[in-house]
Amino acid sequence: MPASGVIHTNGLVIFDAAANVVSPATAANASTTSIFGVSQDYAQGASDTSVRVIPFVPGQLWEVDCVNAAATTNLLLRHQVASDLLIRNVTSISETASTGVFLAYLMTGLTTGSGKLIGSFLQRVSVFGKDGVTPTT
Repeated sequence: MPASGVIHTNGLVIFDAAANVVSPATAANASTTSIFGVSQDYAQGASDTSVRVIPFVPGQLWEVDCVNAAATTNLLLRHQVASDLLIRNVTSISETASTGVFLAYLMTGLTTGSGKLIGSFLQRVSVFGKDGVTPTT
């Protein structure tokens, strides 16, 4: 897929429908309508660079690295992207329906340092208008 920005191998990417490229996922741009998949390649630069991407589909389970230590209180909550390589795990409240892109089912590894969670990436399908870019409401 055409890529824009610095995309890391195994990094989360969003799909930018306006530019028709994938870009690195960040806390500011990742939502359930934009989160797209995991890059299999490193890319740096303009949109003339391409990367291979494993798209998210329902039923897939993913193991993600967390900013903080993993805990059972992270389970069954929606988590927000912290960077293209990390999930910001929360313990008391669930993220909003738009920004909470990862639903944690179980934790793996140690409970100290940065933890790991297993779960699914949540996506909402957008219906686009006649121009193919602008979502309809």
